[in-house]
Amino acid sequence: MSTELKTIENTGVKGVDLTITRFWGGNKRGGMVQLTQGLGGLFIGRVDDPGFIQLTVKDAYHVIVELTNWVKSVASDRAKALQVEINGKKELKKTILQEAVDCEKFIDNLEVIEIPLRLLK
Repeated sequence: MSTELKTIENTGVKGVDLTITRFWGGNKRGGMVQLTQGLGGLFIGRVDDPGFIQLTVKDAYHVIVELTNWVKSVASDRAKALQVEINGKKELKKTILQEAVDCEKFIDNLEVIEIPLRLLK
């Protein structure tokens, strides 16, 4: 039995939906998630139907760590770019400064719980 957890609209280059579904992967793998973008390969060869991936809890944890690091990096780069823009355009200081502060707060609050991998089946 599977359960659809969330559909994120307008994702990726083609702007198709990304669906997150949980399911039982059997006694060996346990609970798993499937990420499906587009129609999941129903029509092989269509550019807007990239397909799906299935992840164990351990796999998902590793993906979360890597994506969190990437998001932090992008937000940090954006904050630095905004600081440069602030220095060049004093009239935009208040607006840009607020966005930079928001980026820094986002970075500070974005954490992944460090769990021993042995606890992830």
